[in-house]
Amino acid sequence: MENKFIRQQEKVFWTSLLTGLTLAIVKGITGYLAMNKALIGDALYTAAATARQLTDRVFRQDARRTRRAQAVDVSSGNGSSGIPFANMVMTVLLLLGGLEIGISAIRDIMADEMAEPKPFAIVLVFLAMAVNEGIFRYRYRYVSKLNYTTLTEMVDTHRYSLYCSIVVLAGLLGTIAALELQQDRLYYVQPISALIVSMILWRQGYVLARQSIYGRLVHTMEQQDASDYMETVQRVQGVITVEQLQAHEQEDGVHIQLIIGVNPQITVQAAAEIADYAKNLLLTRFTHVSHVHVQVVPYNGGYPYKSNYDWNRSEGRSGDGMLH
Repeated sequence: MENKFIRQQEKVFWTSLLTGLTLAIVKGITGYLAMNKALIGDALYTAAATARQLTDRVFRQDARRTRRAQAVDVSSGNGSSGIPFANMVMTVLLLLGGLEIGISAIRDIMADEMAEPKPFAIVLVFLAMAVNEGIFRYRYRYVSKLNYTTLTEMVDTHRYSLYCSIVVLAGLLGTIAALELQQDRLYYVQPISALIVSMILWRQGYVLARQSIYGRLVHTMEQQDASDYMETVQRVQGVITVEQLQAHEQEDGVHIQLIIGVNPQITVQAAAEIADYAKNLLLTRFTHVSHVHVQVVPYNGGYPYKSNYDWNRSEGRSGDGMLH
């Protein structure tokens, strides 16, 4: 079952990657033929998002190999938190590309005569928006099981990709309206749309640059995730202490290795029930957690043993396994 899920993850990744690359190429060629700078900027954004998806995948694989070799504990504050060098290259391309498109758009706005518009690209924009949305929904269903940071970045990238396409579409609709209504002022909608797309490119370049410089922010979120896991387990009735908690991001989601201390006076069956409840609670509350291994050890903190789990049902045990 696990191998089947991993194969499905691979299929989703490569389908998304190849589709993004194809869309970027087609948008770029069509934007060049139609002399539509906004569409060229949209193509650049799509290409950068696709390249970032690939570099993030490579970086995570390197990070996993490092964690396996060094047995790094996420909650300990160790491990690699750098950003691949390719992100810096994409940052430069986005900033320079956005600057070039913005300057060209301003020139078109200030020019006495504008080039003859070619609105045939509107068909491609509609198709690209439909394909992009379909691939996002397809990928979201599986990526939602990964960590919160990955999911948030994917949604943010898709949102601004959609904004790019909407702005390009608005420029093309303005061009069609100008041709049909013979209103010269509407011709300026297209260069204005290119200027807005250039701002979106600058914004994405800034985001990548910030992550490259302050890459440890991602690691801070990983620590926050580990803290959430810890707090959840500590609220389970019967868990006296969390001796150790390690969380590692794998291909199919986050794997957690957990050692908990329980009252040594309870039965083995009771200890197993506590471990099963803690495991199921983590899997249920955190959808990106795919595997949890729980080891139970007797808590030896001296008498009297402190336990937040009361096995005497006559004393009002809540029955849901959680403290209230």
